[in-house]
Amino acid sequence: MLQYTEPIDNKSLFEIIRRTCNCVDPRLMDHGLRVAYIAAQILKKTGENDVNKLRDFCLVTVLHDIGAYKTEEISKMLLFETQNMWEHSMYGYLFLKYFSPLEKLSPVVLYHHTPWEELAGINEIDEETKRYAQIVHIADRIDVFTTKRSNTWEACALKLREGRDRRFASWLVDLVLEPGFYYALQSIDAQGNNFDFTTWGSPLTQEQITDYLKMLIYIIDFRSRHTVTHTITTTNISYELGRRMNLDSDYLDKIVCGALLHDVGKVGVPVEILEYPGRLSPQAMNVMRKHVDITGEIFGGEIDETIQNIALRHHEKLDGSGYPLGLTASELTVGERIVAVADIVSALTGTRSYKDAYPKERVLSIVSEQKDLGKIDSNIVDILIKDYDEIMASTRLVCQPVLDKYENIQKDFQKLL
Repeated sequence: MLQYTEPIDNKSLFEIIRRTCNCVDPRLMDHGLRVAYIAAQILKKTGENDVNKLRDFCLVTVLHDIGAYKTEEISKMLLFETQNMWEHSMYGYLFLKYFSPLEKLSPVVLYHHTPWEELAGINEIDEETKRYAQIVHIADRIDVFTTKRSNTWEACALKLREGRDRRFASWLVDLVLEPGFYYALQSIDAQGNNFDFTTWGSPLTQEQITDYLKMLIYIIDFRSRHTVTHTITTTNISYELGRRMNLDSDYLDKIVCGALLHDVGKVGVPVEILEYPGRLSPQAMNVMRKHVDITGEIFGGEIDETIQNIALRHHEKLDGSGYPLGLTASELTVGERIVAVADIVSALTGTRSYKDAYPKERVLSIVSEQKDLGKIDSNIVDILIKDYDEIMASTRLVCQPVLDKYENIQKDFQKLL
């Protein structure tokens, strides 16, 4: 798959990730930002000055509780005294291991609730991972304790001293209780809006940017597994159609990126609507259609305009009957038309809990009818019909590694349990 090659800086990319996660539950992202700020200050005090390490450590710390989106442990996690926190730690670890550029740091998430007296004796992990996990652990507990208005820093310090050598490493307790340390943290507000992005240091590579944007579609898995496989299928069909139309590589790249991001907004649609086993009511359909608006809000003007339009216009029709803008043929580009066709084919060939994949004959019959009604591009449909078997064979090959990853996650999760 091609890479996202348009300019985007670390902060803009992170804001897109932040807005996506906030669609699930803003408490975790606010908490993650504050913990990352605290943890970064601790790591700097240990003498770490490698900008790439600081950047990646901040990112993994921001996302350290992402597994709670899947395990519904959010409310439990935001208590200082916690038990049975393994499930969200395990799922977060596996998510970052398989679906993010942070694979090397993913064990930090696995062990971020492990008491020091246990962590110190685990020979299978290196000392840096132990150090990072402990820093995230103590920063996490500091944030949880001090964000409650009735709790003072002095009371928090007492809790940390009580956990010395058992819950927290003694050197780490000493470091955070040094005079002035807590007051150096006061520049970050309750929503983490003052997060110090300078700790990120050097820019991310194009490959890393692509991987983080792809990570967004896997976050949707916390809402709907079908949506993830649908996105991968739509993206590859779009690529295969564009390639057969001899589009130049730069524009084809934009089409791929637009297809990849076209359903990100579904992360903000209630699960009961995403996974409803049948035809949606008019009211529910109106909620579902909001996913396009949510996608635009997630982008926040920080995605290339061509890519943004390709993503946001995949439900528009040539006759003006689509949504959300009711655009007509003269207003829709080739890339936007391609993804609109690919989206339909992906939906028809995908399986859901309540339906099997449609066979080739029915898929081609439906898209041909849409073409004859003047709703989708006839040239694109003709190419699809001509090369349907090859396009879908290629798509199955692209989807299989994703399905394999999901299977591996389930196996690894059971092993960890």
